[in-house]
Amino acid sequence: MRIRRNRPAVALAVVLVISAALAACSSDDDRVVDDTVVDTTTTTIGAEVVGDGRLVIGALLPLGNTLLGGPMAAAVETAIDRINTAGGVLDERVRLVVADEGSSTATASASIQTLLDRDVDAIIGPASSLVALSTLDEIVAAGKVVCSPTASALALDQFPDQDLFFRTVPSDSLQAGAIAAAADQTGAQRVTIVNVDDTYGRPFADAVEASLANEAIVVVGRIAFAAGDDDLSTEAAELAVSDSQVLVLLADRENGTRFLEALDDEDTSGLATIVVNDALRNPTAPQRIKGLDAELRDKIVGLAPQADSGDATAPFDPPGLFATNAYDCANLIALAAVRAESDAPRDIALQLAQVSASGSVCRSFADCVATIEAGLQIDYDGPSGVTDLLARTGDPSRAVFDRFTFDESGIDVLQRTVVFGS
Repeated sequence: MRIRRNRPAVALAVVLVISAALAACSSDDDRVVDDTVVDTTTTTIGAEVVGDGRLVIGALLPLGNTLLGGPMAAAVETAIDRINTAGGVLDERVRLVVADEGSSTATASASIQTLLDRDVDAIIGPASSLVALSTLDEIVAAGKVVCSPTASALALDQFPDQDLFFRTVPSDSLQAGAIAAAADQTGAQRVTIVNVDDTYGRPFADAVEASLANEAIVVVGRIAFAAGDDDLSTEAAELAVSDSQVLVLLADRENGTRFLEALDDEDTSGLATIVVNDALRNPTAPQRIKGLDAELRDKIVGLAPQADSGDATAPFDPPGLFATNAYDCANLIALAAVRAESDAPRDIALQLAQVSASGSVCRSFADCVATIEAGLQIDYDGPSGVTDLLARTGDPSRAVFDRFTFDESGIDVLQRTVVFGS
């Protein structure tokens, strides 16, 4: 049984912005797109869910979001097509049922009930951390296995998921460790953490501080500022007069950009590096980053979970943000069912982390199945090249992060990729 590790703090991570729209229906018998909205009901499961010999996967994604949900849905469909071309699972074609996560918990909850009514064995999604925190209990109460490609909230680290929740995106706690490592690698001796004072920033800052405790660099201060505060001059001045050589800034796009603008009015000559989190990668307005003094802007480096396949010579198709993560969820679920010789959710959950690490490396469903049939353990490595999940948490043990900077136009520029974790 997986045991959740204690974390420094629990809170809501930044919520993915998603829009509500429904996709068109498909004539493919193995794929169903639900365009109906049903009343939300409470699902009570009195017994362990058993398999019926055919794997049915549900996809709960924001279908109307062309930047995020659309690419992930296409990636899941591609994965299922390739799985079925390779012979399917348990000698049956895998069936896919697609439902719209929408932009609210209410929409997602209705779609979850629709998926449960369709008797899915596993669900890929939700995409939003907020939706996951609000609805995961009803999914696991129904005894279904869940794999989210993008819900990175720290709060999900300790969610009572009955060992049924997995994710292919790294938790923000892993990102916190990568940020701490980046700060330490500057060679500086003193760092101050600045964070937005909300349920996103506080636990993130706690996690970074805990990670920095294992590094040579010393945390000399923590500064919190109110979300939406139009005047951050006091907090910026406090940072400027400190003897910190490194600033770790943890905030959402709008508040993080606002603090950088306030800091731009101060003398930051003693500051060598500013390390920011993933939300700053796409600022509210690039022209605001462009408007920063070049000396300050050039000090900014950021760490963000890799959203696209890192192989520029062989880009993942279909393309799109976190499409590889959704693709990996589908393959891991299918391979776990093959390994378990069962489509029962609990059986799949027991094997899901096992097929992701510590075996013979394979990169496609067909190759992995051949390895299983040869009597070997497998280590599925998807398009990202790193797909190792911890059995005790269901989270990636390591992940690829993009290290980025900003150019003179205020646009983020990939500097290099780094793998962080164990």
